[in-house]
Amino acid sequence: MSDPDPRLSPVVPVLVAALVCDVAVADPATGKKNLIGIFDRLWAADFPTTRPLSLYWKITDAEGYYKISARFVQLNGSMVLGEAMGDLTIQDRLSSADFMLPFPPVPFPQPGRYEFQILMNDVLLGSAIVDANLRPDSPDPER
Repeated sequence: MSDPDPRLSPVVPVLVAALVCDVAVADPATGKKNLIGIFDRLWAADFPTTRPLSLYWKITDAEGYYKISARFVQLNGSMVLGEAMGDLTIQDRLSSADFMLPFPPVPFPQPGRYEFQILMNDVLLGSAIVDANLRPDSPDPER
């Protein structure tokens, strides 16, 4: 087992928001974040299916160096279907920081619950849930 990275901050940030949306963009003039098409349910004609989407999250009470990970997980089976990683340094514990992460089409192998897990320094801060459902007007595969 390796020793923990001594550069990592001992301060665990507070997750203020975590949202899944169709598109997340920053206004170039103001820097304001625009989240378009916020959702927590996906309706598909059949499975497996894929969908491009964006993940937005905001933290506060953070200071120092952090390794960041956003994992896309199928909960019934705990299978990691995708992951994005990075790092950053936050100087002011009294400020907040927000992140927008566009994902290419992510896989939804079957109906069920999926989760975007947000980790900083390997600590799970929270998540955003997406429930994937068969569209009601789709043929029932059980019949």
